Amino acid sequence: MKIYSPLTGSDDVTLLKTIQSEQLVRDWARDFQIDITEELHGNKEIYLYKCNQTQLKFFTPSNIAGSGELYKKLQRTSHYYMPDRWEHKIALKDLSDCQKVIEIGSAWGYFVKSGREIGLEIRGIELNEAAALFAQGQNIPIERLDLREAAILYKESLDAVCSFQVLEHVTNPKDFIDWSLQMLKPGGKLICCVPNSDSFLKYQYNLLDLPPHHMTLWSAGSFKSLESLFPIKLEKTVIEPLAPYHTEGYLSAYRDHLRSKHPTGKVFLNRFTLPVFRKILNAGVSFFLTGQSLYVQFRKI
Repeated sequence: MKIYSPLTGSDDVTLLKTIQSEQLVRDWARDFQIDITEELHGNKEIYLYKCNQTQLKFFTPSNIAGSGELYKKLQRTSHYYMPDRWEHKIALKDLSDCQKVIEIGSAWGYFVKSGREIGLEIRGIELNEAAALFAQGQNIPIERLDLREAAILYKESLDAVCSFQVLEHVTNPKDFIDWSLQMLKPGGKLICCVPNSDSFLKYQYNLLDLPPHHMTLWSAGSFKSLESLFPIKLEKTVIEPLAPYHTEGYLSAYRDHLRSKHPTGKVFLNRFTLPVFRKILNAGVSFFLTGQSLYVQFRKI
């Protein structure tokens, strides 16, 4: 069976990895106490491919994307919807010359609330019913609206469209980007923030960066390639510095990578040296290291 890129529709793709579904089910049960068996729809194996034209990495089959029920269970985790994100601060500055804005995947409405506090005419759309109802209860304008419907309703009426930690969950990023652009006026801004696949995540076994949670893996290069597929110009790329709450993941990712590549890795990062590196990172050095997220801003041509 041929596999096609979700961005280009081309079969110019390369298989990178095969993942056993049984392993994912066991690990989700262990780490999150969530049974994802039904989410995988009987697929015994999951595959990671790379689109050779855009460098986008994507998982197949597409029917293993997380359901609404999975996200209801995940939102019980206290840190799942973080109110104060690194990318929010950057976006609020970049939106200073905008008026009408929509955030896709607004969750509890934290960003929309912050935007309205600085005078933006901003609304959010969100498919998670519990999150949308919570936001509405706080008088934050969040609609339960499908992106395709929003593209029709807000056609070429917005100055900016934002999404934070959303695009990587989507099985059809081409439609997602196209519908987002349909809402923008010419010259409008498209702002996205996603996990950076060129960060320590590429060495980390992170269940939340795998299906059924994430379906695509993005890099600065894959975003740059979008200029050849859509009427947009990449104007800004910002890489998140390593956040304190990602220090442990950063250290464990590089520890495992070094150990797998060279025998000296066991000497360099071990139970005696790890506390030393942890103190160094927590002392402020982490600000100069590549963190988890990647922020981009496009201009609609």
